[in-house]
Amino acid sequence: MRSLLLALLALAPPALAQPAETLLRNGRIHTQDATESTTTAVAIRDGRFVATGAAAEALAGPATTVIDLGGRTAIPGLIDSHVHQHQWGMNLPAVQLLDARSIADILARIGERARATPPGDWVIASSLWHESILAEGRLPTRWELDSVAPNNPVFIPRGGHVVAVNSQALARAGVTRDTPQPAGGVIVKREDGEPTGVLLIAGATALVRRVLPPPPPVPDQTRLVVAAMRELNALGVTTVVEPGITDEIAGIYRELRDQGQMTVRTWLLWRAATGEQIRRGIAAQAGWPQHPMLRTGGIKWLLDGGVEGGRMNDPYRIVPGEQTNPDYRGILLLPAGGEPELLEGLRAIHRAGLQIQTHAVGDYTIDLITRLYGQVDRELGPVRPLRWTVMHIFLPTPPALAEMARLGIMATAQNHPVLLGHNQRRWWGDERAAYSIPIRRIIDAGVHVGGGTDAPVVPGDPFQSMWWMTTRGTLAGYRLGPEHAITPREALSLYTINNAVLLGAEAELGSIEPGKRADLVVLSQDLLAVEPERIRETRALMTLVGGRVVHRQGM
Repeated sequence: MRSLLLALLALAPPALAQPAETLLRNGRIHTQDATESTTTAVAIRDGRFVATGAAAEALAGPATTVIDLGGRTAIPGLIDSHVHQHQWGMNLPAVQLLDARSIADILARIGERARATPPGDWVIASSLWHESILAEGRLPTRWELDSVAPNNPVFIPRGGHVVAVNSQALARAGVTRDTPQPAGGVIVKREDGEPTGVLLIAGATALVRRVLPPPPPVPDQTRLVVAAMRELNALGVTTVVEPGITDEIAGIYRELRDQGQMTVRTWLLWRAATGEQIRRGIAAQAGWPQHPMLRTGGIKWLLDGGVEGGRMNDPYRIVPGEQTNPDYRGILLLPAGGEPELLEGLRAIHRAGLQIQTHAVGDYTIDLITRLYGQVDRELGPVRPLRWTVMHIFLPTPPALAEMARLGIMATAQNHPVLLGHNQRRWWGDERAAYSIPIRRIIDAGVHVGGGTDAPVVPGDPFQSMWWMTTRGTLAGYRLGPEHAITPREALSLYTINNAVLLGAEAELGSIEPGKRADLVVLSQDLLAVEPERIRETRALMTLVGGRVVHRQGM
């Protein structure tokens, strides 16, 4: 058989007949190609896959690096369609709270950092944690934070839409009992009118964010982003969408690209909240030098809040001490010019031939953005080729899903409920909480879905995300909407070929096929063979980006 293969290779084009630089063999390799085939070997040359199976084995030469997988499983490099990679890096020096299990744990860590911080300087925590994993099930108050940091302003972000601060931080922001509720946000107050230190949604959190210290110097930011990429590589992630960047952050990525320090392929989406910001984002991407490791992806629009602020058709529940308005339906983040300004921005994006991804959590918001996408489709031509997308898609209505399928509007789904399920139940009630992010229904409606994490809002582990997709489990121990679970194969597809399609990169990424870029992950177990409950135990033993090993541990 080998002699026959060699004879065929002798007649093949010179590129195929050349020996491989790297050969991975003796494995169980899920290619994620159109037939979902599994093979035993793959050959790599010049940063791309050149052959699989027996044909790959035949390309071993004297200088080929041969990696014996020892029967281990390999999959295409994982693509996360929603990671705040820059923020991941900026979080690394902050106070880490993810393993805190009580308010006392939070206070101990904040107090420890405060004692090591000069009086008057800020104490800032990582956004990667959630009160759902605390025994008390709530955020710390300003007075509790004052008890351990009386001489420092304290800023504790939780995800991207909620913060808890102490009295010094409120004072610097000028927030008092007399401060009116800001547009697009909520200052949580006691019955006597005193702010508790909890701020919800951008309109309120911005009051404190604007008085925070400036970001670290650019060299420090570049170093931290490189560290974040290494952590992502260790999780098997080889490509991300960075949603909502500024020109300054884009400059950091360009520097990393020019220095050859990028180990995660990164697609950039410019943040916009006004028509003018859309125009600036479009202009910033015009003539951008696309690169295999760094590409522009389009525009991100934030149209509502998160669990505490997604715009709903029906009111939220009353949450004593946090949400006391019986008519509260969340926040809709339209620009000053309302729907017409947003619509004109969408037209500009269409004319530029770019993708738009819109953050939409509540059912009202999803209905609205689907309607606006549809209007542009009717006026200017199909949005399908531009791969316009609804981000997060927590509570889609059946008519919205039908319209998305008809127009070719895509969706990105993340595993928010692993941490946020606690507040979904408290703020929305069990029925809406269980339905949230109904991936089974979205897929069955014919909507193309890509997978992601939204780290550092929730942990960036793709295997934990796939565990949630297949079990609907939460870190609090219960399941929300198990009827909306999908299969392990579908979950893997969301993180590979589906995300490649969402990026318009399916010819380059998302599967292990000759000609595609050699991004691959070797796993500690076959996630398609174990019970779904065990998927979250999976670890990346080795990660390759463009055929280069960027992570190796345990093999």
